[in-house]
Amino acid sequence: MLDQSFSSKSFQEIFDNENRKGINVEEKFSDIFSDSIDRVAGLKQLRKRIQEERNLDRKKVLYEDKKALKKERDSLVTGVLDDIADGINNHIINLDLGEVYGKQSYKFENNAQNFFISKKIQDNINKTYHVKQASRYAILSELINHLEDNFPKYVIRTDIKNFYESIPQKKILDKINNDYLLSIKTKKFIQQIFTSYNTLTGQTNPETAKGVPRGVGISAYLSELFMRSVDNKIRELEDLVYYARYVDDIIAIFIPKSTNIDPAKLSNYRTKLTDIIVNEGLIINNQKTSEYNLLDGLLSIRFSDRNNPSYNPNFTPKTIHYLGYDIGSVITYKTNRKIDKQVLSIKLSDNKINKYCNKIKLSFQYFDSKKRHNRKNAFKLLSARIKYLTSNTKLRNNKDKVFVGIYYSNPFLNSDESLETIQKRLQWYILRAGLTPDEKKILMRYSFISGFNKKTFQILPLKNKKYRSHNKKRNHTNNQENKGILQFGIAEINSIWKK
Repeated sequence: MLDQSFSSKSFQEIFDNENRKGINVEEKFSDIFSDSIDRVAGLKQLRKRIQEERNLDRKKVLYEDKKALKKERDSLVTGVLDDIADGINNHIINLDLGEVYGKQSYKFENNAQNFFISKKIQDNINKTYHVKQASRYAILSELINHLEDNFPKYVIRTDIKNFYESIPQKKILDKINNDYLLSIKTKKFIQQIFTSYNTLTGQTNPETAKGVPRGVGISAYLSELFMRSVDNKIRELEDLVYYARYVDDIIAIFIPKSTNIDPAKLSNYRTKLTDIIVNEGLIINNQKTSEYNLLDGLLSIRFSDRNNPSYNPNFTPKTIHYLGYDIGSVITYKTNRKIDKQVLSIKLSDNKINKYCNKIKLSFQYFDSKKRHNRKNAFKLLSARIKYLTSNTKLRNNKDKVFVGIYYSNPFLNSDESLETIQKRLQWYILRAGLTPDEKKILMRYSFISGFNKKTFQILPLKNKKYRSHNKKRNHTNNQENKGILQFGIAEINSIWKK
């Protein structure tokens, strides 16, 4: 049976899990973990002494000292977690305003109680309701398979406007109260989060209050829990063969029983789909809602084709914009100018292209601001950033099996056109950044197209790291003075793009 208690034991599990993910909880709340942090510093010194010690007897003594110090550190951590758990009953959760990323985000007041409580609430909801966000990869893979088959179909792509801000709180609270699955304390803390959010947003009536706090981890779980009934109602629609939702982005495919369907019935598909969403108190974003009539094949979703013998410069292409891709078709022609075949083409969305171009821009701006201080180091960091953008790597710690990069972040791309656009922007900056011939030569080697097609891979540390040659003994004087070669880590490389 799931332990939903907000106990020292539960918090210890959270503490251990977060540390395994690379999140140093002690450093995050150094004011209350100061004693255990001191012991961690002592452990580091002991490990270094053990490594350097050559006398076996003295080494055994150091190992015993290390074991005792580790036990002491663990005891201090447990003591802090006990204190946090003991004060839970009198604790009130409050939110603060966070950053504005297009929309206002929120965050918990920065204290250890909020941290451990919020993690435990997420764990309780996740394990009780088995809430899981859909996989982008799985959605796109299935969508492309459906588009490539020969069945006539009708596609609707829509979006929920102000998704997090529109979710009716009462419906969520009614569900978790009526299900009797979550503990009383879990429900009490969820109510506190809503109360604090409503105070910050000026909502005074809990019966009509809307929204879950954007930026707070629990909101993703609550929104998915709310949307579960919406998804189930949509999946029951007549003629629906495929439905997927990634947060607020929705795609639905219908296959009518006949290709001679009345146009009015085609419009009914959209009406019925949107009615289900609106009836739950949500709002459809009409600007991001499109319909695609593919009853006669892929001609309705086409990119502008300059190779068309009858190319019309006034032709307005229509493609499916979904999860960072533009999906359309490209027509190939026979020698007699007749259509040979239509091929599904997948390119990066304009928004995603702009994100890459902006990262390139910020990289060169940072180099320009630092080159007068230390040009060699500034260029080395610029080179590391461009190499990172044009290649692939593996995320460590909590995402040990996650690969990212120009290929792994865009695996469905089957056209070089988007990459050529980004590559041209990179070359534009290289030629105008005031680089030396040698610096230009280094940066010109990096290619988005090559990095994608060849799946160019590099291994990067999480944080900046210096590598030293250990050809000599570790305690050798020359080797101790070796400053090593600096390799920039993922955290440093990404630092200017997170703003």
